[in-house]
Amino acid sequence: MNNTQLSYTAGVQDENTFLRDLLASKLLLSNSLVVHLKHQNKIQVNGQLVHTNYRIQAGDFVTIDIDLTEESTIIPESIPLDIVYEDEDFVAVNKPAGMSTHPSHLGGTGTLANAVTYYWQGLGRNILFRPINRLDKDTSGLVLIGKSQFAHQGIFNQLKQHTIDRRYVALVERSMAKDNGYIDQPIARLDDKKRQRIVHPTGQSATTHYQVLDKYPDHTLLSLKLETGRTHQIRVHLSFIGHPVCGDLLYGFASPLINRQALHADRIRFTHPRSGKEVILDIPLAEDIQTVVNYLNTPFNKPSL
Repeated sequence: MNNTQLSYTAGVQDENTFLRDLLASKLLLSNSLVVHLKHQNKIQVNGQLVHTNYRIQAGDFVTIDIDLTEESTIIPESIPLDIVYEDEDFVAVNKPAGMSTHPSHLGGTGTLANAVTYYWQGLGRNILFRPINRLDKDTSGLVLIGKSQFAHQGIFNQLKQHTIDRRYVALVERSMAKDNGYIDQPIARLDDKKRQRIVHPTGQSATTHYQVLDKYPDHTLLSLKLETGRTHQIRVHLSFIGHPVCGDLLYGFASPLINRQALHADRIRFTHPRSGKEVILDIPLAEDIQTVVNYLNTPFNKPSL
């Protein structure tokens, strides 16, 4: 898939509009992206290169090639990928637990970024790795990646407007009293040298919604939705209310049931910036978490009510 062209046919209502204004209002291109497109001669009207102060005439056919020349610093690495969705603008991958989303330093390897860059290289594409969402190393599930600045910008706008739906499943310690609710607590960095976050009045606003899926004597299975995307948000919020994610060594404690935090990103829903259509991506629960859930659901561990 390599459809890197956007197009628009001007109507009477667009008559005498500056091209730069049409690019923003009709094709939803940011000013920074338009600047890059201009510098690489990617903007045409009726097959001819034009300046963005060109005044549109009815019937003009505007074409934009969003395949910009870019230089990726990510080292390609042959690592198996579980691709669950791909089109001309996005690829969505089911990231396993134990894999970082992005290298922590220049030249780092073993991450999702290295694997995706290798995959794109095999298709003859030199694309920057632009994850829409980032998962912690030991959190599994869906990571959505934009193939261009246009795609990334389109979803970023939805993130700012809280119109993208990101859902997670978590197994947490202890049985929760309420079947649903939300946690609205600001999150701050503990200090500049540590990656740990805490709930603190000076932090950034953060809201997490939760719904109980199942209860056990000592655990609860939750579905969670994010309004904001702060670092470690779900883990910090759940620990704050006394229900840390099972197996979370940073915000909770070790568990004999699982050797990593039992947190999985199972759904992303967004409006496609090219087509305007809704895209819903769902994946099953990670195998190790599902194994724990099956164990907890056995009659021995879960007495019938």
